[in-house]
Amino acid sequence: MQNLIEIKHLSCSFHTEDGLARAVDDVSFAIRPGETLGVVGESGCGKTVTALAIMRLIQDPPGKIDRGEIFFKDRDLLTISERDMRRVRGNEISMIFQEPMTSLNPVFTCGYQIKEAVTLHQKVGKREAMEKTLEMLRLVGIPDPEMCAKAYPHQLSGGMRQRVMIAMALSCHPSLLIADEPTTALDVTIQAQILELLQSLQERLGMAVMMITHDLGVIAETCKRVVVMYAGQVVETADVSDLFYDPRHPYTLGLEESIPRPSHKGSKLKVIAGRVPDPYNYASGCRFSARCPYAEKRCFEESIEMRETGPGHHARCWKDVTQASPSE
Repeated sequence: MQNLIEIKHLSCSFHTEDGLARAVDDVSFAIRPGETLGVVGESGCGKTVTALAIMRLIQDPPGKIDRGEIFFKDRDLLTISERDMRRVRGNEISMIFQEPMTSLNPVFTCGYQIKEAVTLHQKVGKREAMEKTLEMLRLVGIPDPEMCAKAYPHQLSGGMRQRVMIAMALSCHPSLLIADEPTTALDVTIQAQILELLQSLQERLGMAVMMITHDLGVIAETCKRVVVMYAGQVVETADVSDLFYDPRHPYTLGLEESIPRPSHKGSKLKVIAGRVPDPYNYASGCRFSARCPYAEKRCFEESIEMRETGPGHHARCWKDVTQASPSE
């Protein structure tokens, strides 16, 4: 199947008072039409910066896309004009941000903001744009769309604001939806509702979804394939079932072992020892080596590229952690 979007060797950095921070370093992956790809990793690993690079929303300065290619429908988004990119952004590729209260404009009604997106990209009249706005609010499960359209963001609950953001993102029926931690600021019950809503809308509209999260539970529930990131790099890619039942990178294994489970009752929760490396000064070799229980001498000295460890399964590791033991 031809890929909908393909990211090749993407690198992004930020100039700060402390020096040059390499936020994304040689990241490559692809998303197929209609699939849900999960991008998982702890805070600061480069997930959101990768998404912003796809949307070309990295502010320069201080940020910069140093190199790479992002092919979307056979066009490199990093080389097209800003005018052409505005036609893609919000129309063919949409993004839902972590916190809708800071993403929605507080001085405009929710209906006005959705209608503005429809008018900008669909080139329709005000009446038709308003009808489309109410249709989208109904689609995302808001019980009184007319009331919601007249409300300002601060008048709605967190779950309702997130539904408004989803309605706005999907108002132009994009081919790709980037969902950046869409449930982070919500309570558990509302999280489940939002995830269920995104799944049902994906099936109905046939779009692809890039689900960015630090929660492996969200990945297991919603995604078909997974990209695991650590310290600005992709360290493992696999189908969801393969990743959970047969992780091939020590970082992925550590993430899975740190998930609280009923069987852990009364026992100490496992953690990944150490700290994330300094993005201003990455050491040579594997970036996880200082925290890795399987590390050996060459892990600290030699860098390693992604290598195939099974059908459709790739990892950035010298060893097969399913066969090795930490004592080796």
